[in-house]
Amino acid sequence: MANVNNKATLVTAAEVISNSFTNANTDPALISSNSILLAELAHIKPVLGKKFYEELKTQHDPTGTLSTANQTLMDDFLIRTLCWFVRFEVINEVQSNSSSMGIVNNIDEFSSIVDPSDLNAYKQDTYRKASVYLKDMMDYMDDEDQNGLYPTYESNRPNRGFAYKNHGIIMYDSIYTKNYHPRTYTSWKDYCPCDDC
Repeated sequence: MANVNNKATLVTAAEVISNSFTNANTDPALISSNSILLAELAHIKPVLGKKFYEELKTQHDPTGTLSTANQTLMDDFLIRTLCWFVRFEVINEVQSNSSSMGIVNNIDEFSSIVDPSDLNAYKQDTYRKASVYLKDMMDYMDDEDQNGLYPTYESNRPNRGFAYKNHGIIMYDSIYTKNYHPRTYTSWKDYCPCDDC
């Protein structure tokens, strides 16, 4: 595995604010490069696959050059998607900070703290929006029109099983997967893990 953690993040704090925050005056210092990297590793790398994620990170770094197809993917899909996932990851830090006094809430004289149920609804809505953008990106990449444009992704496509995890709950349905097929005898016969079938 190549070390791409030392490469530039796929988005900047300024891009996160302009793409996903309603208040353009949000302090970019609240969105650290480690928070952006966390969102990349948690939400982008698993769906793109390790090799294609490493390709994007290497090409996006100031020492690299994005291919035309990868530039289109970044500009039209990935930046927006990642920005919303970063927003999801930093919501708690935006509302509260850890200090020598413990966890303190960020408030000014003209605002008030939201209650936990409102914060949870806000986080869930942010995650839903990020997931909509992610599905749109994956639909684009998996479409027949893009055959051959993303060879690293196509040859190293991650195995998207029949279950997914949504906020700690394991879901078994097809609404988030394009190629869902229930397991039947035929599917086991065609995709048998042994070598002697």
